Amino acid sequence: MATLATAYMVAVALGAATSVVITILALRNPDHAETKALALLTGGIALWTGGDFASMLVDSREATILVTQTVHYLGVAIVPTTVFLFIIVYTNHDDRLTRRRLAALYAAPAVLYLLALTGTSHSLLWTEIVPSDATPVGYVFENGLGFYAYVLYSYSLLAIGTALLARFIRQSNDLYRGQSTLLMIAAIAPWLSNIVYVLSDSEFEPSSMGFTVAAVALAVAVFRYRLTDLLPIARDAIVEQITDGVVVLDRRGRVVDANPQAAPYLQGDVAAALGRDVTTVLPEEIGDWLATDPLSLTTNESTATPSNQDDETDTGAAPLEPSSDASADDTGSRSASTAVRLTADGTPAYLAVETTALRDGDTRIGQFLIIRDVTDRQRYERELERQNERLDRFASVVSHDLRNPLNVADGYLSILAERYDDPELDEIETSLDRMEHIIEDVLTLARHGDIVSDRSLVDLSVLANRAWNGVDTADATLAVETGDHRVAADESRLSQVFENLFRNAVEHGGPDVTVTVGTIDIDDPPASATERSVAPETGESAGFYVADDGVGIPKDDRDAVLESGYTTNQDGTGLGLDIVGQIVEAHGWSLGVTESADGGARFEIYYDGLEDSPPVDHGDTEHGEPAGDGHDRSGTDDADGASGTTTDTTCDPSPS
Repeated sequence: MATLATAYMVAVALGAATSVVITILALRNPDHAETKALALLTGGIALWTGGDFASMLVDSREATILVTQTVHYLGVAIVPTTVFLFIIVYTNHDDRLTRRRLAALYAAPAVLYLLALTGTSHSLLWTEIVPSDATPVGYVFENGLGFYAYVLYSYSLLAIGTALLARFIRQSNDLYRGQSTLLMIAAIAPWLSNIVYVLSDSEFEPSSMGFTVAAVALAVAVFRYRLTDLLPIARDAIVEQITDGVVVLDRRGRVVDANPQAAPYLQGDVAAALGRDVTTVLPEEIGDWLATDPLSLTTNESTATPSNQDDETDTGAAPLEPSSDASADDTGSRSASTAVRLTADGTPAYLAVETTALRDGDTRIGQFLIIRDVTDRQRYERELERQNERLDRFASVVSHDLRNPLNVADGYLSILAERYDDPELDEIETSLDRMEHIIEDVLTLARHGDIVSDRSLVDLSVLANRAWNGVDTADATLAVETGDHRVAADESRLSQVFENLFRNAVEHGGPDVTVTVGTIDIDDPPASATERSVAPETGESAGFYVADDGVGIPKDDRDAVLESGYTTNQDGTGLGLDIVGQIVEAHGWSLGVTESADGGARFEIYYDGLEDSPPVDHGDTEHGEPAGDGHDRSGTDDADGASGTTTDTTCDPSPS
């Protein structure tokens, strides 16, 4: 008997110590309800087993009763209800667990502990306490009516909890199955040992041994399966917050679940749709598509979905083309998508519908639908198409209808110039040239806009020299200090950037201006970063600049330099830098203006516009000149005043 008592004492001590360790670990991650419940559970087990252990160490009846009343029964009161609470939280069934209901759950344990504290003054919990050599504690507490009432309450909670946990194990994936299986062992082991004690005539109560098994199982769940930091994500936390409609179907196509966002597609009532065939509750167009079993299609097959095929909607948009496509991912899970057009009360709506198979191993057990309203996107796309069509028509008018009379005027001007030597004819020629520049700039904006295509690695020095030769630069000088620096860009559009900046420098810096093209080293901070309206992040940007030694721009004029149409030159169009800005934006870069080392203008282009900006090849570049104040002018015909702070313009570069 002494050997058995010693073994029992060691096992109980192990269970208590293990429970204390798990409690401490759980308390280190108090942000989750699961870890809070786990800490309370293992704390209760520590009290239960620790009380047993302490009872075996004391040598008097009074001390044994005191330890049992205050410590052991505190654990008895906490553990069964907390096992149920932990399972409820762990399996994501705690959405209706209010504070009032939580208090009701612990009402019975509170009564039990009160009965334990006053147990020697009544016989509700124990009818008598007698010495016994058959138990390691040395005493037998003969159970009363209150004890058996609490056993019935506890067993009811444990039965519900283990049923929920068993269902969770069946439905969980491999990530949580190990965790939940160990939790099942931890719940059942002490329960079974207690059932043996309650149903037998033995005076030996082995529940603490069961808790030792539970503590070890929980320890494995914590250290091997990361129970305290890798917890199941609540279904409601995901599905209920998805802005799209989500509908879950069983293998027979019946609705088994849906989020509130799906209600408009389920005839306005999710509850009424549950259990019904999905084709009878969803719009006919979606139901017809699902009836074809799109998940059975191969990747290369497709089928069209019938819909209301009006030629035009009330917004003028053409109907969304119905389509369907099915595919399988690397895991074998199949999915399919379609696009449908609905008409309700004369108002068109466009939906994108995707369905994915739900599988249990190799068996398809159902599917879920994601229904997304893309009406606004569809209308925006059609409006964008119409706008592009209008721009094309406008470009044709500008190119043909305006250039024809302009060419006629230019022809007559040439005839007059041969007959008369009049300085006013030179003024007419200047005006006609300005009109030609305006037409060219407007055509560039209308036909190309922010379109960038055909990216390739471009050598900046080669491109800069080629662009310089294409511009009337008079006696100006070009200095290229880019080394073999290359950048992924649309060569023709980047050439337009250089041409506009060169023309701008010559027209505003004088016929003998010196223009410098250089690189901005990736490790150097942007010039005059404090003067930028939006400065690129220091130390991480790289790019190139075009600087001149002209007259510069007053600080007070710098805010407007990159604005479309801004110019201080009566012969300027104000569109040149707008074109530069659009091309830079289209590449995903940022454009800034500051002052050069010689007091002129310095236009800086950084490759830091977006994370998905094209890569650059820095090669062996030389560091460009430092910069001081900002200097801004607008476009090919801009004047010498402009915006002081740099305007950092970025947009999606997505190359065509």
